[in-house]
Amino acid sequence: MGKNRSFPHPIMISCTREQPWCAQARRTTNLGHYKRKILNVHLINKKDIATDKEATPVKADIIPFPARYSTRDSLPVVNISGLYHPNPSVQRSTAGRIGEIAMANGFLYIEKHGVSRALINAVYEQAQCFFDCDLATKSQYYIGRAPNHRGYVPTTEKGDYADEQGPRRYEAFDMGVDHPADDPDFLLGNPLMGPNVWPKLPGFQYILGRYLKEMSRITNVMCGAFEQVLGLDSGFFASHMDRPISQLRLLHYLENKNTGAADTGVNMGAHTDYECFTILHSQTPSLQVLDLDSNWIDAPPIDNTFYFNIGDMLEAWSGGLFVATPHRVVNSGDERFSLPYFAATNFDTIVSPVHVAKYADKQKDYAPIVAGEHLLNNMLRDFPYLRRQYEAGLLNMGDIKPGDNPFESRMMSTLNV
Repeated sequence: MGKNRSFPHPIMISCTREQPWCAQARRTTNLGHYKRKILNVHLINKKDIATDKEATPVKADIIPFPARYSTRDSLPVVNISGLYHPNPSVQRSTAGRIGEIAMANGFLYIEKHGVSRALINAVYEQAQCFFDCDLATKSQYYIGRAPNHRGYVPTTEKGDYADEQGPRRYEAFDMGVDHPADDPDFLLGNPLMGPNVWPKLPGFQYILGRYLKEMSRITNVMCGAFEQVLGLDSGFFASHMDRPISQLRLLHYLENKNTGAADTGVNMGAHTDYECFTILHSQTPSLQVLDLDSNWIDAPPIDNTFYFNIGDMLEAWSGGLFVATPHRVVNSGDERFSLPYFAATNFDTIVSPVHVAKYADKQKDYAPIVAGEHLLNNMLRDFPYLRRQYEAGLLNMGDIKPGDNPFESRMMSTLNV
């Protein structure tokens, strides 16, 4: 069966030896029973957000730090349950705390988010099961053969990052909003639209579908917080996210104990995220964040939290009030998994700064950006299969072309990359 891994509160649903598409034996249970277990835990947690005393503090629970922070010690933790509180003043207080961090550095942990631990562990179990399949099986779902950007990303799909030397040491499985096969943009060739690719694993589609819905829920809640901070009408962001190009990645970092001379120890090169913001779950230390003194600080995972960071589009929308912070993944040596969700707008959303009278003296001009074009331009750097399609003239969509990400240029000279 291979290496035995243990996840907190192990989940009792996985692939089995009897399944021809995966050679790895796993523990099994009744799927219908497990669906009920996941659903019940989810509902209990969702209720707790609004009723439990611990989950509804009078104000946001945050580890304090200066408004413009320059520390190597830690990132702040925010209890976001206040965003669900019936008292508008508590909602505003929590949103204000989140806004302070978004303006200071753009990276934080969020807790009391309402996603059940059972569901998170179920996603890890499904990821483990898929990545334990042999390469021939995984390659049946190779993203380069899919009609859109969905499916298995092998280690050979190596991005062009100056600080990511040596062979790529992670593989991935990418999915997004599950648009129907007759989606008009998908039929016109938009690679970020259309249906997901679902491996034939028992429970995979159901569990990942549940997780995608939870990520969408948190996205809506956090967008509401940013609307309050920026003084926007409720639903402003939602009006640009009814057909989003958001993506979820299942990441599997391979064990790597033997680093050679050409190995920088960086698993994923320094970058900003291209969308509005990212909601990340990880279980082992490896993430580093660039602070205001251009030092890389460790950001180890904290139990029962998600990482949350501002992306390029929300920085542009806020006129630079919010910060898309560079980050990278370093080699921990151990095999591990992580779950980043990239919350995005609709493909054709034109992002330009919204005027905020309170912060008018701090806002900057940004040229209008078509969100989907910005995402695809940067994905050309990240995915060789997309570069091949572009070079073959198969990505004839708007102003799509490879190039440097302007949101990352500020770190290049400082880091000499």
